Amino acid sequence: MFKIITLLAGFLSVLSGVSYASDSVDLKVTATLEAAACTPTLSDGGEAKFGHIPVGNLSETQTNQLGSRFLTLTIACSESTPVGWFITDNKKDSVQALTIINPKFNGEDLSDASYEFGLGKTAAGVNIGAYAIYVDKSNVTADGNKISMLYKPGSGSWYASGAGEIKNDSSYIYAAEASGATDATIVSAQTFVWPLKITAAVQATNTLNISDDTSLTGSATITVMYL
Repeated sequence: MFKIITLLAGFLSVLSGVSYASDSVDLKVTATLEAAACTPTLSDGGEAKFGHIPVGNLSETQTNQLGSRFLTLTIACSESTPVGWFITDNKKDSVQALTIINPKFNGEDLSDASYEFGLGKTAAGVNIGAYAIYVDKSNVTADGNKISMLYKPGSGSWYASGAGEIKNDSSYIYAAEASGATDATIVSAQTFVWPLKITAAVQATNTLNISDDTSLTGSATITVMYL
């Protein structure tokens, strides 16, 4: 919310030797500007649940693929507003570079650590693994209308998203433009829906070397940005 403070403009004129009851008046200009409030929410309480995984079921020597879970990011605004969002990995120091199988909606694998997010560490400080976040960009909507996904690296230009990939870099902003548009004009809407796919993998158990229950503690924060 943005507020403008009160502006006071006073005018006074004095004529020497002449008395007036009042020859001035205060001009007051007041206003309050309020940005439309937008609230992001995630389905399932924002938790991608992979359940209880017996260590004995995992490979001792190969990367273990945990599969995918699906969440929906909804951004609801009090009025039609052009917004984007970015994501911050709260466990970035635990990213383990590895290949994640089929995290993309086109079926491709991922082997680029810059698009992987951390799953936390074992009690001994070993990185457990990584997960990837992809947007089902063909089903993103703004007020129920299909839109195209854009991204912007930092202060750069807007680009069309290739596979709906989300980079582990909080300077990358994601937004929507009208489907088929060519001028990267950000869409204004009251409700934006972004379907997400979260796919995880963990290291071989010989590398993890765990004997006690170990939790995956991946955590990331999604922040709305007004554009």
